[in-house]
Amino acid sequence: MKNMTALVIFLALLAAFAPSSATAQEPLSLDRAYITKDTTWSGTVLLRGQNVVQRGVNLTIEPGTVVKFEWSDEDKNNIGDGELTVEGNLIARGTKEKPILFTSARQTPEKKDWTFVQISVSKNSAVERCIFEYAFTGLQIHYSKAEVRDNIFRGNYEAMRFSTADVLIEHNDFTGNVYGIRTESNGSRTTIRNNSFRGNGHAYFPVRKTGSSVRFFDNNVENSLRYNVNVGQSQHEDLDLSGNWWGSADKEKVAEKFFDKTKDASLGRVNFEPFLQKPVEDSGVR
Repeated sequence: MKNMTALVIFLALLAAFAPSSATAQEPLSLDRAYITKDTTWSGTVLLRGQNVVQRGVNLTIEPGTVVKFEWSDEDKNNIGDGELTVEGNLIARGTKEKPILFTSARQTPEKKDWTFVQISVSKNSAVERCIFEYAFTGLQIHYSKAEVRDNIFRGNYEAMRFSTADVLIEHNDFTGNVYGIRTESNGSRTTIRNNSFRGNGHAYFPVRKTGSSVRFFDNNVENSLRYNVNVGQSQHEDLDLSGNWWGSADKEKVAEKFFDKTKDASLGRVNFEPFLQKPVEDSGVR
């Protein structure tokens, strides 16, 4: 019996002083890193300055990962210098229970605390179940093919920007950004559907050369502080934006929220009819 009691006490002491398997892993900290081989991130990642994933390299970000951008502003433009440019493929697939978070590392975060996550010259990137907040642009996509779905973009200056890209943008929430989606299309083959835009300054901002190859339909766009659609000064082509809910079934009220040829003769016109008479039921994050 004495031997049994001594064994129990010994095991209890051993458990008390043993390292805990639940101890959180140390954050990965990168300062102007250049990633040259396939890499997987998990836990917490701290980024400072311009970080680049080399062309042809895959960066995989696991569910529940938190990517924080540290504040620095070396060029004094009031935009945080922290950024991530992926010239290979970005595979960032969170889950409903464990989304991936891209955010500011500051205690009191603000818009423009970091520059962007940028996908460039990528052949097969996927961004799903992520949250982007407090960026100049949450996500930029250029010269790439990518799928962007079931993400939350909130509190950014621009939520998304793309040009010369083949992108599927569906079932995302754009909330409280100055600009929701900005596009300088330049031949992009992009579909924007089943998204929810609410409470942004401008929901959709087609700046230039946005033609019929960019399709925008089955979206709920409402409560924009300025315009639901703001046609850029270099967008002279008319836009087919039919088949969306614009926050009202009243044609005149809908038209008021477009900055287009009706307000500046040099711009293209937003052709929004026929428009939906009620919100799309399955728009936004599922």
